[in-house]
Amino acid sequence: MNFNIDQKIFDDYPNLKIGIILVKNMNNSKRVSSVEGLLRGISAQRGREFAEKDIHEDPMIRAWDYAYGKFGINPRKYRCSIAGLLKTVKEGKEIPRINTLVDLYNYYSLKFLLPIGGEDLDWLYGDLNLTYTKGGEAFRPLESIEIQKAKEGEAAYIDSGGITCRYWNHRVCERTKFTEKTINAAIIVEDMSKMHLDQFGNNLREIQNGIYKYIGGQIESYILTEETPYMDLGIEGRQNADDSKVPRQEKAHFLELERLKNKAKE
Repeated sequence: MNFNIDQKIFDDYPNLKIGIILVKNMNNSKRVSSVEGLLRGISAQRGREFAEKDIHEDPMIRAWDYAYGKFGINPRKYRCSIAGLLKTVKEGKEIPRINTLVDLYNYYSLKFLLPIGGEDLDWLYGDLNLTYTKGGEAFRPLESIEIQKAKEGEAAYIDSGGITCRYWNHRVCERTKFTEKTINAAIIVEDMSKMHLDQFGNNLREIQNGIYKYIGGQIESYILTEETPYMDLGIEGRQNADDSKVPRQEKAHFLELERLKNKAKE
C-alpha cells in the first residue's frame, strides 16, 4: 500500500512539503497525563499570543488560506486544521482530549503551527492519495453517520473506500480515525510555507521522538516533495471499504448515542 501525491497538487502548490511519520506496533491505549499537560500548556500559550491577533494574518495560516481559496473553498468557513485549533484556544476553550496519539499531535501542531493529522493504516483500503476529487466521492465525517459527496476539484486525501480527509486537512473521516485501539499509524505533517527543509526535518524528528517517548513502537519518518512524491506505507490495510454505506449495526449505535445525548440535555 502506497501514499501518492498527485503531480497536479505540486503544480499548483510548489512549496508543499509533507512529512510522514510511520508508527507501527504502538500502544495507544494508555492515558498519559504528561501529554495532556503539554497540550494544556501550549494551548494557553497560543491563546495568549493570538488573543488580540487575527489568526488569518499569521503567515503560516495565510499560506493555507491561499491554498484553500485556490481550490474554491472559503478558508474562514472551512478552516485548515491548525487554524481550527488556534480558533479554539483563542476563544479560551480547551482542546478536547481524544487519545494519547491525537493529543500529542495536537500539541505539536500548535507548537509548530503546522497542520498535523493522520491515518490508521489498518483501516485504509488501497493506496492513499493526496489529489483532486473527480466529484461524487463519498465522505463520512468523524463521529457521524452522514454521507457527504465531494464536488469536483476539491483537494483531499482519498483511498479506494472514500475520502479520508476532506478539504485537504479540514476534517477527518470516521473510518480511519485514530482510536485507543490503533496499532499502526501514519502521522501526516504538512507545510505550505517556505520553511527550510532542514527546519522541517528537525520538527519531524522532534515529533518522532515525542511519539517514541510517550507511546512507543517502531518509528520512521520521511519527507515527500515534488522530487519524491510517493512512498510505500509498509502495511497491507483492509481488503474492502465503502464509505458511501453505513453498516446497520453501526448506524444503530450512533443513533443510540445521539438519543442518550439528547436525553441528558433534557
